Parts: sequence; structure tokens; C-alpha cells
Amino acid sequence: MRCSRFGVAAFALLALASLPLAAQDRLKSMPGYDRYTQMLPKIQGAIKPGVAAAQWADDGKSFDFLRDGKRLRFDLSTKQVGDARPAPRTLLTHAASAARRAAARRRWRGPQTHRARRSYKDRNLYLAAKDGSAERQITTDGSESLRIKYGTASWVYGEELDQTTAMWWSPDGSKLAYYRFDEKPVKDYFLQTDQTTVQGSVMTEGYPKSGTANPIVDVYVYNDRTEQTRRLEVRDGVPFTDAAVGHYVYGISWTKDGSELLIHRTNRRQNIMELAACQPITGVCRTVVREEWLPSWTENHPTMRWLDDGKRFIWESERTGFKNYYLYDLFGQAARHADAASL
Repeated sequence: MRCSRFGVAAFALLALASLPLAAQDRLKSMPGYDRYTQMLPKIQGAIKPGVAAAQWADDGKSFDFLRDGKRLRFDLSTKQVGDARPAPRTLLTHAASAARRAAARRRWRGPQTHRARRSYKDRNLYLAAKDGSAERQITTDGSESLRIKYGTASWVYGEELDQTTAMWWSPDGSKLAYYRFDEKPVKDYFLQTDQTTVQGSVMTEGYPKSGTANPIVDVYVYNDRTEQTRRLEVRDGVPFTDAAVGHYVYGISWTKDGSELLIHRTNRRQNIMELAACQPITGVCRTVVREEWLPSWTENHPTMRWLDDGKRFIWESERTGFKNYYLYDLFGQAARHADAASL
């Protein structure tokens, strides 16, 4: 028996219309469907989005935060949460809170009354008097042909690690820390420029794409009084590899008294991160705080807030899977911590 064209088309439409129903029937037979139907009513409202917007007291002994629209206070000495006194103004907005967190990442640098100024020229570092006179060259092997540069950050550091500086004076202006990058392992990236002109040009930049080699990073300290230079052991003598904690070195600053240089260092996968203190005279670095989250990654820029003594600081960590605040000194001793998950 022959079917008309209309009959064939109608049969096809009925078959297509039945596909979603068949798919839904199969869903009920899949493993875990019963559990899914039990949890479905509970999913909505299970997560309460929002921002803690912590606001520290002037004495640094407590901070206020919002929970379910209520203003509370956490006392660091008693580790207790209580009602906060009415504030003259509301807690920080999300944008202001983000700005505060960004500001907290910047270490205390102190008044810098430098006797000299530094400059980056032809991939080398120069120092001169404030008026630009008596210029002297501090590094000599930086060059485009050797693919080595001093006093300027590599491209990946600005993009991935928010590192926008490459030289750091000590508080008394006697020592200058600076980057050295060896870009020989890095492949070039070619970017066409001046495209609105008759004849364009090409800018060549060592740019490490995902999966390709990164530049080899080192940090040096120049003593302006002794005119001596010391390379810091940012990897503790371990060779530069993807696994080395010190594959990336960033977040660099001096301690309040200028006795040590603080660095953040991490492996390429960024699931291990350390805050280390380095001696500018010996070049030896010691780990102050170590963070690990091997299944995924650690936070590159955890909040770090110095106390007035310049020797202790509050450190934010998610090493337990929850956000916590620890009180550390420069030798890695944690005096106490506030568990933000319990607030």
C-alpha cells in the first residue's frame, strides 16, 4: 500500500514530537533521579549571595560585617560575634570593598626619600642623582639580542599576576630591588601596528602563550651605599621548572624597617603559593606562610594587613576550603585566627 506525501509528513511530525517525551521517560530511569527529585525543592534559596564587606575598627581589635542584613561585630581577642554599635555610615559597597581589598594587597612601603632615581634604558638599569646628573649603569648584560632585561616586568606578569612594578626602593632609600628576566625560552609574538598609515610596522614581543615556556625570573638587590649587588635565592637553589615554587615571583615589597624583602612565589600550576622573606645581604629566603590547594589553585593575592608594629599581619587563607583570617609574624608563627566560616 502506498502512502500519500501528506501522510508521510504527518507521521514524521508525530515522531519528532514524541522525542522529548521519550527523553523525559529515560531521565526517570537514570541513576540518582530519586535523589534529584528530593533535592530539587531545596536547591532554590540554598545559596545566599552577598559581600561580607568587613570594616575594621580604628584600633584593629575588631571588625564589623553584615549577615542577613544585620550589622555584627567580631572581636579578635574573645573570638565572639555580637551586635555592632550603630555606625555613622553604612558598610562599604561592593565596589568600595573591592577597592579596599586591592589597597590591602599593597605592602607598607614607608616614606621613601631617595637620594637617587632609577631608570630603565636599553633593557638595563641606571641610577642617577635626583636632577638626572651623575648617571651610572648598574646592569650591563641586558640586551635585545641576548633576550635579557632588567627593571621591567614580563608581559605575563602584568596580565596574570597584576604585577605592574619592577623596581622597589627600601624605606631608607639605600637599597633597590629589581627584576631580571631571561626571555630566551619565550617565543616571539608579532603584532602589527600603525595600521592606519600607508606602510604599517610590526612590534615583536616575547609573549608566552598557554603551554609555552615562561621567562626565567630572578630578583636582585643593589646596595647604593656599598655599590654591591646580590641575587636573591627566590627558588631556594631549585632549578627553574614548571614545578618550582618560584616559577613566578611577584607581589614584592620591603618590610617596614627595610631589613627584608617580601615576595610571593608560586609554581606554574599555582596550586602552591608562599610568602617568603629574603635577606638583601645574604640573598637567603625563608618561607613565612605556605598555602596549598593541590586539586585546583591558591589565591594569588590574599588579603594581607599589617599591624602598627610592622612585624605582625593579618593573613587571609582558604586552605581549609573556607575563608579564614590568621595573625602571623614574619617568622611564620600564627598566634590566633578568626574562622570566617563560623561567623
